Amino acid sequence: MDAIITLDIGGTNTRCALFHAEKDDPVSIDRIETTTESASAIDNISQLIERNWPKDRSVAGIAAAAPGSIDVVQNKVILAPNIPNWRDFPLGEILQKRFGVKVLVNNDARMAAVGEWKRGAGRGHNDILYFTVSTGLGGGVITGGRILQGAVGIATEVGHIVLQDDGPACGCGRFGHFEAFSSGTGIHNYVCGKIKAGAPTILKSSSPSTKEIAEAAKAGDALALEAFNRAGYYLGIGVANYLHIFNPSCVIFGGGVSQSGDLIFKPFRASLEQHVLSPNYLANLKIAVAELGDNAGLIGTFEYMKQNL
Repeated sequence: MDAIITLDIGGTNTRCALFHAEKDDPVSIDRIETTTESASAIDNISQLIERNWPKDRSVAGIAAAAPGSIDVVQNKVILAPNIPNWRDFPLGEILQKRFGVKVLVNNDARMAAVGEWKRGAGRGHNDILYFTVSTGLGGGVITGGRILQGAVGIATEVGHIVLQDDGPACGCGRFGHFEAFSSGTGIHNYVCGKIKAGAPTILKSSSPSTKEIAEAAKAGDALALEAFNRAGYYLGIGVANYLHIFNPSCVIFGGGVSQSGDLIFKPFRASLEQHVLSPNYLANLKIAVAELGDNAGLIGTFEYMKQNL
């Protein structure tokens, strides 16, 4: 039987899984630094594929989940801000020439959404919103049992709807985006600004991590609690907008910030109920935390490749 190799490419590390086509779970999982002083990202990724290439069976294809904007028609990375020189980068073409097999490239958050849909918290649902709330805010949409990609694959940049014209700066350079309010970076930037302005806090650093802010909030620090309440409030507004458009039966949250539990989800739920157009959008709506953890993208790309072989 054939094998499938999947990649989850990040700015720091790239993970690789080897799947046998007849099995659901990976045979092996490996990782490598994405970029090093001695090698480019594409060379390190190629090395990772080579050392996981099976000796006892043929490879049907390679499926890569990559960060940033992806042209799924040309299997090209339009822009991956955290990987040097990956602008209009023909990732699929390069890997196809090097390894001689079919290659598919898609967005990492979208592939995590597929993983959760097929094998995680979204099992049994065909209309799903998936949000990864981490350093940034990304996600994917499953509607009518199909992954939403758009004309060339740059749909569902869920973190970049505008919630406030004159809002805080987003990592993309624009202002007032969903991500600027509710991501880990948004929480961090808000707290840093308040500390600089003299707000009292038990936080020792003038630039605390989101994890440190969460710990301070659990200890009752007013500033840290304010930061999470604000992030949860805007998370409710953003998700309400998407409920009005897609009317899903399931909303799934992944990413490190989602692990903060009630710190963000209590204000999120209150805000969602406040901003949703009708309670009908919330009736029988499942809201869940992602189940597959770091393997969601690897599993999602495996399912995506199986559907497209």
